Amino acid sequence: MKFPKIFYIFILILICIDISKSISIEEYNCLGVVITQFGMNNFIPNRVNATGQIEYCLPLNIVTCDTNESVIGLFLFQFFTYGVINASSFTCFPNLKSLTLQQTLLSSDFFYTLPSTLKILNLDGCSGAKITSKLPPFDYFEVISLSPDTFTVYLSWIQNIKYFHFSNYDSNYPTINSTYITDYENIENYTTLEIFRFSTNIIPDLTNFSCSVEMVLGNSFQSSSLNNLATFSNVIDFKIWYYTKSIDIPIQLLQLSELQNLQININFKVPSYQYDFSNLTSLSILQLMDESLNNNNLGRNGFPISKLPPNLNEFYYSGILKKLPSMEIFKDIKIVDFSNCQINDTLKDIFLPTKYGINYFYFQSNTLYGTIPQSYCNFITDFNTNSFTGKIPNCFTCYFGDSETGLKNLFANNKFTNYDIQDQCTSMKPNLLVNGTTLILYGESLGFNGKIIRTNATGTTTFTMIQPSSYFTLNLRTTNVFSKGARSLILTWTVGSEIRKFTLPIVKQAPVPANITYSGIASNQLEINGEFFTYNIQDVSVLVSGNDCLVTSTTFNQIKCTLTKDLNESIALPVDFIFVDIIVGGNKTSVYVRLQETSYTNNIKCNPELCAPNTYCNLNDGICYPYLDCFSDCTINNAFCNHGNGLCDCKNNCSNAGLCDNLDGTCSCDSGRLFNDCSGIQCPGTPICSNHGICDNSNGKCKCESIIWVGNACQDTQHYVNAITPSNENGGKVLLFGWFGSTHSNPSVIIGSQECNITLINQTVIECDIGHGKGIVPTYVYQNSLEWSSQTMYKYLSIQLKCPKDCTSNLNGNCDTTKGVCVCIGNFTGIDCGSYPTGNPSDGSGGPKTNTTVDDNTGSGSINNGNVDYQVSITSLLEIGFDGSTIKQYNLTDLWRKSANINYSNENIHQFSQNIVGNSTITSTIEEVTKDKEFSFAGIDFTVSGGSLKLSVQILNYPYSSTLNTLQLRMKSSALNYSTPKCANTQGDEKVSIDSNGFTNENDNLNYLTITKNNRKLYGRFLSKMISDGRPTFTTSNIISTNDIDVTVALNLPHCDICLLDPDFSILLNSNVKDNEKTCEDETKDTKISTTTIIAICVSVGGAAIIGAAGYLLYRKKFVELFPSSMSNSKLKKINAK
Repeated sequence: MKFPKIFYIFILILICIDISKSISIEEYNCLGVVITQFGMNNFIPNRVNATGQIEYCLPLNIVTCDTNESVIGLFLFQFFTYGVINASSFTCFPNLKSLTLQQTLLSSDFFYTLPSTLKILNLDGCSGAKITSKLPPFDYFEVISLSPDTFTVYLSWIQNIKYFHFSNYDSNYPTINSTYITDYENIENYTTLEIFRFSTNIIPDLTNFSCSVEMVLGNSFQSSSLNNLATFSNVIDFKIWYYTKSIDIPIQLLQLSELQNLQININFKVPSYQYDFSNLTSLSILQLMDESLNNNNLGRNGFPISKLPPNLNEFYYSGILKKLPSMEIFKDIKIVDFSNCQINDTLKDIFLPTKYGINYFYFQSNTLYGTIPQSYCNFITDFNTNSFTGKIPNCFTCYFGDSETGLKNLFANNKFTNYDIQDQCTSMKPNLLVNGTTLILYGESLGFNGKIIRTNATGTTTFTMIQPSSYFTLNLRTTNVFSKGARSLILTWTVGSEIRKFTLPIVKQAPVPANITYSGIASNQLEINGEFFTYNIQDVSVLVSGNDCLVTSTTFNQIKCTLTKDLNESIALPVDFIFVDIIVGGNKTSVYVRLQETSYTNNIKCNPELCAPNTYCNLNDGICYPYLDCFSDCTINNAFCNHGNGLCDCKNNCSNAGLCDNLDGTCSCDSGRLFNDCSGIQCPGTPICSNHGICDNSNGKCKCESIIWVGNACQDTQHYVNAITPSNENGGKVLLFGWFGSTHSNPSVIIGSQECNITLINQTVIECDIGHGKGIVPTYVYQNSLEWSSQTMYKYLSIQLKCPKDCTSNLNGNCDTTKGVCVCIGNFTGIDCGSYPTGNPSDGSGGPKTNTTVDDNTGSGSINNGNVDYQVSITSLLEIGFDGSTIKQYNLTDLWRKSANINYSNENIHQFSQNIVGNSTITSTIEEVTKDKEFSFAGIDFTVSGGSLKLSVQILNYPYSSTLNTLQLRMKSSALNYSTPKCANTQGDEKVSIDSNGFTNENDNLNYLTITKNNRKLYGRFLSKMISDGRPTFTTSNIISTNDIDVTVALNLPHCDICLLDPDFSILLNSNVKDNEKTCEDETKDTKISTTTIIAICVSVGGAAIIGAAGYLLYRKKFVELFPSSMSNSKLKKINAK
C-alpha cells in the first residue's frame, strides 16, 4: 500500500531543522481551500514547520509571501478540476497583490469582486469573466482569451489601469471580436493608462490619451476607422500590425508630431509617391517592416521616403531595396539598418554628423560593389557579405588586430585585395587638447575602441570613444595627468600583439629644438631634434633664413625637411650663422645656427647642490625656486605640505579617484569611492551587492552569500535543474524543475541534438516541447549567458517497457510491458524469474533459516543464510563536479553514532547519524522487517518481504561548492563465509560470481545485478527513478568496483537539497539446496524467519520531501506571437566600441 501523506509530514517534522515564521491561521486555512479548488495539492511543498503547518512560504513555490509570512502572490491553474472559480475565494488574503491564473473557468463578475489590494492580474486561457463596467485600478491587467464571444469595451472602464492588455480571438484566428468605444462623457482620467495593447477591427478614438499603443488589426478591419489615427496626437509609442490587405502608410500617422517610437508592420502597397516623415518632429525610432508578398512592395520604386524625421536616432528598413538613396539624409542618425535588402549598388559617400557621436550603419547581406569611400572611417559599418573590391581603407585595417571589436569580421565575405594582408598602419595622426577637466584625443585613424588606448599617467586612463577613429576623451578627474609638472603624455595603442607609441603635448607649448643638423649641400636636408613637435605634417613649417624647408616627416621629437634652395643661394656668404624658424600648430620658435658648427644645442640645467638654502631646483626649466609655506596645517587631514608650491598634497593623491582641495588637503571622492583618501571602492548593485553579498571595499568586489547568486553585483542567479518530467519516445511536453531566477535573457533548452521549444518559464519551472527520440541524452539549459548541463538526467520514456533479461525464458515468466515487470511462472521467482523460491521446488521442503543483525557500533546490517553472510553498508558520499571529477569525498564507514534521543515503539528499528560538514547531517534508519510490506516510490510499486533489512538514508543541507555539482552515494554489498557449530564445513565453499549484464541504465524502471555464492543468489535492484526536491526524476547508477567477495555501486543524484533514493537487495536460491542445510542455524540468536528469505535494503537519501508532484500543461499564449518586442524585427546589432 502507499504511505499516507500524513506519514511524510510526520517524518519531516522530525528532520526539519529550519524554524520559520508561521503563516496566520486564517490565510493557512484559506490556502488549503483554494489549492484544493484548483486541484493543485501535489504542487505544494510537503514540508512542515515546528508547529506542524505546511510551509507554503518557501522559495520556488506557487505561493509568494512577504517577510511577515503573509500571502502576496499566487500562480494557479485548474489541474483536472472543472468548477467555476469565484473571486471570493481570494478575499481571505488581506495582502494579496498579484494573481496569475491559467486555463481556469471564472465567474462572470470575477473582475469586480477581487480583493482591493490586488494590483497585478494575469489571466491566460481563462474563460467566463466579463468586462461590463469600470474596472478596479489595477497596475497590470492582462487577459488573453480564445473565445467566440464578442466583447465591447468602453474606454472609461479602463481609465484607471496603468497597463491594459486584452486580446480575444475565436477559433478561426485571426478573426477578432473586440470593439473599443470612447465614451468621453464618462472619462475623467486620461493620464493613468500608460500601455494599451489590444486587438480590434475598428481603430478607437484616443483623443487626450498619452499612452503607448500596440494594436493588431483583424481580417475584418474597417478602413474607415483609419481617420481615428488623427486622434492619437498624444500617443508617444505606437506599433501597428496588419497583414491581410495591401495598404499605404496611413497619412494620419505622418502628422503625429508627439510620436517618439513608430513601428509599422503592414502589407504595404507599392508606393505611388515618396513618404514625407518630416512632421514627426519628436520621433526617435522608425521601423518599416514590409509584410507584402516577397517583401517587395515598399521599395519597388526606390527608397520610399523623401524626408526623414528631423530628430530621428534609429532607422530600420526590412524589405527589398535595389538602390541606395543619398546618404546625406542619414548623417545625423545613430543607427541605420539596410541589412538583407538585396541592394545592388555602389556605396555613396557619407557626410560627417553635425555633432560628434557614434553612428552605426548596417549593410550586411546585400550585393553592394565597388570600393569603400574614405568618409566611412568615422562610422562603425557592417559591410559583411557583399561584393566590394579594391583596398579596405587604412583607417580600418590598422585595427583588424583588435579582437574585442571584431572589426575585421565586418568586412568578411567580399573581394577586397588586402583583407588577409597585414597592412602597415600609416594613417594615424593623434593630437591632445585639454578642455577643463577633459583630455581630448583627436585626429585621424585613432581606432574604434577606447580600451586599447593607454597613457603613462597614473589613475584610470581609459579613453571613451565619442566619434569612431577621430575623437576620444579622458576624464581628468580619474587620472593624474599633471603630476610632477608633466607637460606631455605617452599614449600607447595595443592592437593585438602590436604596440604603437606616440608622445603628445598636453599644454600649449612652442616647439623646443635641442639640436639642428644640416646635412650639407649634397642633400640639402635639415634634421631638427627636440620636443613638442607634432605628428601632423600639415601643421608644421620650417623656414631657413626666410626660405621654405619642405617637411618630409615629423614626430613629437623630430622634424626632417629639405631646403628648396642651397644655403649659398639663400644667404650671402661668409656669415657666422643662419636663422631657423620652426612653426608647429601656430606656435613659433626661432634659433640661430652657426654655419661653422652646422648644429645647434640647447641644454638648460640647474644643479640642485648649487641652489641657495631654502630653494629647490626645477629641472623642467633649470631655475632655482624658494620653499613656500602652506596656508593651513595639512596634517590635520593626513596630507602634507608641498613647499614647492605652498599647497597641501592630499594623502595618496586621493588614490587618483578624487579631487584634492590643496588649501586644506581634503579629498572630494569620485562617485563610488570611499574613505578620506578615496582608497575605498564601493561595490556595485542597488542595494549594495543586491543584498545578496558582502562588499570588499579594498577592491570593490562583492562576495555573494550563496552559490546561486553570481554576477559582479550578485544580481544574477546561477540556474540549475533538479528534476525532469520527460516525454515519451514520440516527443511532447517536457517539464524541467529547479531554480531559474526571475531574469530570463535569451533562454533555450537543448535535449540531445534538438531544441526544446519553451512554452513557459518562471522561477522554478521550464515547460517546453521536444521532438521524438530514444534513450538517455544530454540536457542543456542556457539563459543570461550562463549554462547548466547534465549528460544523464534525461531519458525518453519507453512506449513499451522491457523486462529484466526478458524474464529469462518463456518457461520462467512473462513480461508485463506496461510496467516492465516479470510475472513468474510456477515456482520461479526473482527480478528476472531466474531463481527458485526459498523451498525446494522438487519436494517442497524448506531451505535453511535466515538471521538478521544490526551492528550498533558500525551502523551496518547483515543477513546470513546457511554458510553465506551478506553484509550491506553505505561507504561514502562524493560531491561530483560538472566534468565528472571528485570535488569532495566523505568516508561514512564506522563513523555512525546510534541516536539516543529517538524513541521508537518498534524494537526492530535502529537509527544512526553522523555529521558531514557544517550543519549538514546524514541519518541512517535500519528496520528488521518481520513480514511482507508493500511500498510505492516515484510511481513504482514494489514489495519488501519478511526477513529483510530495510535501510533508509537521509541527507540534509548538503553545502554544494557550485550549483553545477551533484552528489554520488556509494554502497557496498559483501558475500562472506558464515559458520556455526552446526554449519561448519557442511557445504563446500564456492567462489563469488557477479553478473552485471542488467546494469545498463536502459530500463525505464531499474538496473540490477546478481551476486551468487554457495547457491544463494543476491539480487541488487536499483530503481531508475528518485525523488529530487519532491519531484520524481530519472537517475542512473553504476558499478564502481568488484572483487572476490564484494561489489561497490554508485547511485548518482542531481543537484538537490532533499533527495530520496530506493534501491533494494534480495536473496533467492540459485538451485536446490542440500537437505542437511535445513538444520543449519545460528545458535547464538533466535531465528526470525524459518526459510531462506528476501533481503531488501531500501535507501532514501534526503530530508523533507515533496511527494507526487505531477507534470502540468500550461496554455501557450497565441497572442504573444503577434506582439514581438520592439526590436524583434529590428536587427539591432552593435559592436563594443568605446
